[in-house]
Amino acid sequence: MRRNASWAIWCGFLLFLGGFDVGCSRDPNVRKLKFLEQGNRDFEKGKYPEANISYSRALQIDPRFVDAHYKLAECLLKQGSWAAAFRELSRTVDLQPDNWPAQLDLGRLLLAGSKYQDAKDRALLILRSNPKHTDAQILLSDADASLGNTKEALQEAKDATEMEPQNSVAFLNFGILQAQAGATDGAEKALQKAQALDSTSVTPLLALGNFYQQRKLWPEAEKEFQAAVVLDPKSTKPRAALAGLYMAQGQDALVEKVLTDAKLQLKDEPSAYRMLGDYYLAHGDNDKALAEFSALSTAHPNDLGVQKTLTQLLISNHRIDEADKLDDGILKKGAQDADALILKGQIQLQQKKVGESIQSLQQAVKYAPENALGYYYLGLALQQKGDVQQAESEWREAVKLRSNLSEAWRALGTSAAQRRDWRALESIADQLKLIAPRSPEGYLFHATARLNQGDAAGTEADLRYLIDLAPGSALGYVNLGQLRTAQKRWDEAAKAYREGLAREPNSLEALGGLVELNFRRDRAPDAVRLVQDKISQNPDNAALYLLLARAQVRSRQPEEAEKALTRAIQLDKQNVNAMVMIADLQSKRGDTGEAITNYSKAIELAPNNARLYVAQASLYEGQGNWQQAQALYEKALAVQPDDALAANNLAYLMLEHAGSVNVALNLAQTARRGLPTVPNSADTLGWAYYHNGAYSVAAPLFEEAVKKVPSNATYHFHLGLTYQKLNDNGRARAELERAMSLAPKSPIADKAREAIGQITDK
Repeated sequence: MRRNASWAIWCGFLLFLGGFDVGCSRDPNVRKLKFLEQGNRDFEKGKYPEANISYSRALQIDPRFVDAHYKLAECLLKQGSWAAAFRELSRTVDLQPDNWPAQLDLGRLLLAGSKYQDAKDRALLILRSNPKHTDAQILLSDADASLGNTKEALQEAKDATEMEPQNSVAFLNFGILQAQAGATDGAEKALQKAQALDSTSVTPLLALGNFYQQRKLWPEAEKEFQAAVVLDPKSTKPRAALAGLYMAQGQDALVEKVLTDAKLQLKDEPSAYRMLGDYYLAHGDNDKALAEFSALSTAHPNDLGVQKTLTQLLISNHRIDEADKLDDGILKKGAQDADALILKGQIQLQQKKVGESIQSLQQAVKYAPENALGYYYLGLALQQKGDVQQAESEWREAVKLRSNLSEAWRALGTSAAQRRDWRALESIADQLKLIAPRSPEGYLFHATARLNQGDAAGTEADLRYLIDLAPGSALGYVNLGQLRTAQKRWDEAAKAYREGLAREPNSLEALGGLVELNFRRDRAPDAVRLVQDKISQNPDNAALYLLLARAQVRSRQPEEAEKALTRAIQLDKQNVNAMVMIADLQSKRGDTGEAITNYSKAIELAPNNARLYVAQASLYEGQGNWQQAQALYEKALAVQPDDALAANNLAYLMLEHAGSVNVALNLAQTARRGLPTVPNSADTLGWAYYHNGAYSVAAPLFEEAVKKVPSNATYHFHLGLTYQKLNDNGRARAELERAMSLAPKSPIADKAREAIGQITDK
C-alpha cells in the first residue's frame, strides 16, 4: 500500500510539472518571444520568408510588440518590399519614437522615395537627441543635396567626416557630393580616403572608378574596377561596373569578355550567369539574347527567371508554340505564378484567344495585385475585345503601381488620341516626356494635342525637338508636314514629307502625306502616279498597293482600285484592310455575294473586330436575309457589348420581326448612348418605345429624326403612327401622307395608306 501511495504521489507530481509547462506555453509573452527568437535565427541564416512568418506570428499575439515590428521591417528591407517595410518602420517609431535605428531606416526610405524634406526632418529628429550620430548626419547631407541645398549639403557631409574621422562611409558620401558639385580635386581625395579606411570593401573602389569614368579618365577607372574584381571575385557588381566602362567606350568585344568570364567563373550565381544575356537584351540584340537564354535554359532548367525570360523572348519572336510549351512547364511548378500567367495571357492574345487571355491575366493580377505589367497586358487584351473603357482603367492601374511604365502611358496616349480627347493626351504626353525624355512618343503626343487645340507654335516646338531627338527618322518630318498641310502651307508641307522620305525611303507615312497633299491641292493624277512610281521600285510591297487603291478610289477609279487590292491580298494573305476595302467596292457595284465572301475571310483573320460582323450583317439585311443578319449582329455584340451600330440594327430587326420588345428597348438605349446625335438611333429608340406602348416618349424622338432628315419616309411613317396612337389625327394624317409622297411605290407607302384608312374610319 505504501508503494502504491508513493506511485500516486509521483504521478501527481508529474502532472503538476506538465500543468506548469502547459501554463508557460500559453503565456503570450513567452510565446511571442519564442517566435521572435525563431525569426532572428532564420534572419541570421538569410531565410527571410521564414523569418517573416515568425515575426508576423509574434505580432498576432501582441500587435504592439516593437521588436517584432522592427525586425519584420528589416526582413522586408532585405527582400526589397519597400512599401511593406515603410509601414512596419512607421509602426515601430509610432510605438517607440526613440528607436533611432528605425528612424534612420525610415529616413533612408523617404529619401529613396523622393520625399526629401521628410527625410531631412527624420535626420534632424535623430540629431536633436544624438548630435554626433554620423549616419543621421550623412542622411541630412543627402537630403539637402536632393533638395538643391548644395552648400549646406557639402558642409553637413564634411561635418560627418569630422564627427567620425575613421568612418569610410562618411568620406565616401562627402566625395560623391563634391563630385556632383564639381569639386573634383576634393572629391578624389575624399574617395581615396574612404578606400584607405576600408580596404576590404569594394564600395569605395567602385565609387572611385565611377568618379574617373564620369571624367572620362578611362585607364584610372579601369584600374579601380579591376582591383574591385580581384578584391571580391564572387561579386557581380565590380564585373558589371567594368563592363559598363567598356560599354561607354564602345568596346563591345571587351564587354562580352567580362560578362562571359562572369558566367564561367560564377556559374552557380544567377545574377552572374544572366549578365551576358541581359546585356544583349538591353541593347536590342534579339538574336543573341535568344541564343544565350536558350543555352542558359538548358544549363539551368530549375531557374524560373531564366525560363520566363526565354519565354518572353520566344513570344517577342513569334515562336508561340515553343513559348506555350515552356510556359506550361513553369505553370506546372506553380499554378498561381503571376509572371507565368502574364506570359500565358500574351501567348493567348497572339493565338487570338482573347477571352482566355483575359481570364489568365485577371488571375495574374488577382494573385499579384501589385504587378503593373499584369494590368498593362490585361488592358491590351480588353482593347482587342473592344472594351476600350475597361482597357484604359487597367492601364491607369498599371501606371498607378509603376509610374514609369512607359508602355502603359503610350497605350493611354493612343487611346486618348483615338477618342480625340486632346486635354487628356496632353497630360499623358507630359508624363511620357518626364519618364522617357529620349523617347519620341511623348513629343509626338504633345504635338498632336497642341495642334488640335489650335496651338500651332507649341506644335512646331515639339516637332522641332522631335527632329533634333531623332534626326535620322521620318517621324518628325511627317508630323511637321501634317502641320504645314493643316496650315495650307503646301510647299513647306511637301518639303517636310520629302525630307522624311530622304531619311526613310520606305516610310508609308511620308508617302501617304504627299498623296494626301496632292488631293488637297486638286492633283489627283499626281497622287496616283506618286504611288505607282514607288511600286515600280518596290513591286512586292502589299502596303503600297493598299495605298494605291485608296488613292484610286478617291480618284473615282474603282476597277483599278480593285486590281490593286487583289494584288495586295496576293502578296499578304493576312491583309484584313485590303479584304474589307475590296468587299466595300464589291458591295457598291452590287456584287453582294463576293462582298460577303471577303468579309467572311476578314472575320476569320480578325474574329474580335465587331465592325466586320456589322458590315457583313448589313449586306445580309439588304438581301432580306434578316435571320443571318440578326445572328451576325449578335456576334458583334458578343465581341463588343457596347457597339452602338450593332445594337441599333439588332434592335430594329427584333422590332420588325416579332422579337422581344424589352430586349429591343435595352439595345436601342445602348445604341442611343453611343450615337446620341444620329437620327437613325432616335428613330430606333422611338420605335422601341412605340412597341412598348410609351407613345408620348416615342414622339419627341421621331420628331427629332424627321427634323434632321426630312426626306426619310420611314421616320415620317413612324411619327404618323405615333400621333395616331396619341389621338392627334390631323398631324397623324399629315405625316403618313408625307411618307407616301416620299416613297410612293414602297411597302412603307402601302402601310401608310392602311393607317390613313383607319383614321378615316374613325
